[in-house]
Amino acid sequence: MRQALVIVVLLAAGGILAHYHVSNQSYYPVARLTSGSGYTFTVVQDRVETRGECGKANDRFVLPIKRSCAECRIAYARCERELQGLELQLIMGEPVPMHVVVAPKLRMAMEGPAETLRRDCEQMAAAIVRVGVPSAACAYPGVMRRP
Repeated sequence: MRQALVIVVLLAAGGILAHYHVSNQSYYPVARLTSGSGYTFTVVQDRVETRGECGKANDRFVLPIKRSCAECRIAYARCERELQGLELQLIMGEPVPMHVVVAPKLRMAMEGPAETLRRDCEQMAAAIVRVGVPSAACAYPGVMRRP
């Protein structure tokens, strides 16, 4: 009986510690979507403190797109504890071989038709400022900066 009680206590303590560990990690909201006009967007938002906040941040970005762009497709919207590849380069402000919209708390790499990519990147940055974000800019391939 005593051995069973010790096992139950250890399991309970382990469960509490596991919950505490998961709930106290930070997450990066990341998303990838495509448009009907041939564009692909990879978005990384600044790290948030909880998984719940991360889901809300992704929703704030993805839901308006779903409502206003019938031909857009969300490849993924997820919460990552660690970033790799392009997503890591974006959050670190490293140069990447594509156009990137850089705004406070958000980096969005754009791939698409070469003949309109630069113009559309600049227009996207301007549109972000028009909706109330203090600053946004288009960083050209091989150049990265923070707003």
